[in-house]
Amino acid sequence: MNPMKRLVQVIVWLLNVLALMALLIAAFSDFISPFRTVVFSYLGLFFPFIFLINLALFFVCLFAKQWKLAGLNLLVFLVCINAIRTCFPMHPKTETIPEDCIKILTYNVMRFGQLDGKSGKRNKILQYIRENDADIVCIQEYGALSGNSRERLTEKDIAVALKKYPYHHINKLKYPHPNETFGVAIFSKYPVLSVKKAPYKSEYNGSVMCELNIRGKKVTIINNHLESNKLSYEERHNYYRMTQDPDSRSLDVFTKMMTQRLTPAYRLRAHQAQIISKMIAENKNPYIIVCGDFNDTPISYARHKIKGNLRDAFVDSGCGLGITYNRYRFLFRIDYILHSSNIKSYNCTVGKLRDSDHFPVWCYLELK
Repeated sequence: MNPMKRLVQVIVWLLNVLALMALLIAAFSDFISPFRTVVFSYLGLFFPFIFLINLALFFVCLFAKQWKLAGLNLLVFLVCINAIRTCFPMHPKTETIPEDCIKILTYNVMRFGQLDGKSGKRNKILQYIRENDADIVCIQEYGALSGNSRERLTEKDIAVALKKYPYHHINKLKYPHPNETFGVAIFSKYPVLSVKKAPYKSEYNGSVMCELNIRGKKVTIINNHLESNKLSYEERHNYYRMTQDPDSRSLDVFTKMMTQRLTPAYRLRAHQAQIISKMIAENKNPYIIVCGDFNDTPISYARHKIKGNLRDAFVDSGCGLGITYNRYRFLFRIDYILHSSNIKSYNCTVGKLRDSDHFPVWCYLELK
């Protein structure tokens, strides 16, 4: 064989094997706590991109008739199938939904578009929630002025717009504006039997557990807003500029941003996820739904820890990447609806309203 051709084959094999090793590690990175090391957390963050690189290399192997290498690719894909399905579910839409299903919506509303619009008729997020007509609405970054205002959204405006929900609870969190109510909220067409706040400390994040009576069945719902990455406006724009025109300087800025912002946030979310996981384990009701803004990707320790034996509605009944964050080219799914195995999900969907920095997520749930 020509020495140059042989060298090219060796390089192709080496690159492919290294890419497959990265894929394997990334696929199981969510088992490793960030308290041990955050290296695996970053690999999980980029799992979809690592998989797509490997997929491209697989087709190169087929084109080059490297059958053994292509077979190795398929074997690794099979080992990583759960992670691949988690990031790239492919389910057709169910046309006929069982009549006894409930509809649930989770939405980080970014203070209803930063308190935009005084009434429900002028606030697109409130209009969307009302028209979506879910039975249960879990809201993160609920924000409303506690007094009267002609310019900004108030609690009275929200109460009028969402009057079809006679039961609701707002878990208030600390916020720098004293005349604003901020937190996570649950609006329900079904009675709220009890409420419990998750016992972790955070100024702008929180989780609340509500027990609902849904047609005589006791259902536990945990609404979460886990620790954000605390990226400043300037840092988000630096990342956006890097995606447009990457260079060594922008890469240095991105690396610094990751170490100073993302690493502490990973560990804070890990602690919060452990607390939520304990609440789930101690839950006595037969049905449980856990949803909200986890601020972490499908292959992450926080999502893995909270999910446990629960099902992911989007993995079971959604289609595609399901990107839920819509700013600065952060193309990630970070909003979830999880549920116990005695619940079946249908048509988990990511809405396309862009008035918040998150897209809404909703689905139908059948309580078996």
